[in-house]
Amino acid sequence: MKKKILLISDDLRTNSGVANVSRDIVLNTVKNFDWIQIAGAMNHPDLGKFIDMSEEINKELNITDANVKIIPSNGYGDSGLLRHVMKHEKPDAIFLITDPRYFSWVFQIENEIRKKIPIVYLNIWDEYPVPLYNLSYYSSCDLLMGISKQTVNINKLVLDHGNIPYQLI
Repeated sequence: MKKKILLISDDLRTNSGVANVSRDIVLNTVKNFDWIQIAGAMNHPDLGKFIDMSEEINKELNITDANVKIIPSNGYGDSGLLRHVMKHEKPDAIFLITDPRYFSWVFQIENEIRKKIPIVYLNIWDEYPVPLYNLSYYSSCDLLMGISKQTVNINKLVLDHGNIPYQLI
């Protein structure tokens, strides 16, 4: 049985940089993981719908076991939606991609979330000065991944500043 990952990012059907990264990750790992996405957009045109992309992805990738579902959201969701998805979809992890300030509501309930499942965050921050104000966000993650060497170095500087233990792979 494949693990199910809850992705919270730009709607992977759109064309933003974050959506492109999200789509690439999902399409390249759909053989190993089931995916459900809280799909962010401003004034999402599909708000209120539940979209099953499995059949389309199976055809695109010539496979038979894709499981990809999308829950459109204005913005990136809220704690009520997240709790609902966690209860009904039972994901094995939450995977965040975009600026951490858009996920402040996730980090406000991270103790509740992390008692059940880990929080994984793929981030990019390539400009100085080091964003020390992101310390509480970064330290609320079970796995913090930098999208570039520069981001990994900046993440390390932020976590060092807070004396937060971490391990780089």
